Amino acid sequence: MDRREIREARAGLDGLSLEAAVTVVDEPAESDTIRETLAIVAEDGIIRRTAVDDALATASKVVTTAETRTELAATSLEHVRDTAEPVSDLDLVTNRLNPFETRLEIIEDRTTDLGDRIQIIINHKNDGDLYDLAREIRRVTATANEIQRAADNLQLELETFEEWLEDPDHRVAELVDDIDAFEQSLDELDSVATDLAADDTELEDDAAVVWVQGTIQHRVTALMVDDIQYELATLREWADREGADRPAGVDQRLDDLETHHDALGERFANCAESPWYERFGDRVEDIDDALGEMEPPVAWNEVEAVIKEHQPSGE
Repeated sequence: MDRREIREARAGLDGLSLEAAVTVVDEPAESDTIRETLAIVAEDGIIRRTAVDDALATASKVVTTAETRTELAATSLEHVRDTAEPVSDLDLVTNRLNPFETRLEIIEDRTTDLGDRIQIIINHKNDGDLYDLAREIRRVTATANEIQRAADNLQLELETFEEWLEDPDHRVAELVDDIDAFEQSLDELDSVATDLAADDTELEDDAAVVWVQGTIQHRVTALMVDDIQYELATLREWADREGADRPAGVDQRLDDLETHHDALGERFANCAESPWYERFGDRVEDIDDALGEMEPPVAWNEVEAVIKEHQPSGE
């Protein structure tokens, strides 16, 4: 069909059975998708233009819910800003707060766009292509549901962040969680280093790739150490301001883990073979240079971007 024939065929969708309408719509989508889309503007199995109003009303309710949840998230963020204001000079605080601001802006922009899209559907509900209208209603509904989930998740994370701001014990518990994660990362690297030193033929990947991936991860854990030490120093300063108890009982554990970390670096260096350096040495140096420029509090999204750029998966 050419465009004129498609327009003429679709102009006759009103009054067709759902199954007949599916055969008329000329789209690259699967027939099940076309059927589900057309069902949005069907009544008792018959395509009806009058069904657009009901479908639009349902979609508008979903959009309204998304708008409401976005407003609630904005209110929560405003409240968190007020809570954070006394310690807004601490980078540890602002580095956690700023991403919430960015996420809310994105959600609000998407919510505004939804309202514009609903208005376009309203403007064309009496003369627009029924399939196009149904498809846009479906897409708007799906987007509104995504926005609602994003706004709800943001609000939940803001509540957790506010607890962290208000409760010193919560902050210490999170610090301990970070130390636990660091220890787990070292345990995983220990296992990799043991396999490499044993010349384990059961390694899933090329040993050189396993070595460079472990070496890169070891560089990343060095940033984890710096970040944890920075967080610990900041929490102690914060506790002094508030007259609260300083975080305690973690120094020896951190010292032991740092010793373990240093030993792992030597193990990865000692088990490396010359061809591995020839193959991946430049890549390791590039990552060292990039990560060496990062200081705490570490922007982990930037670390992930560096790793993604340089991490080998097998060559």
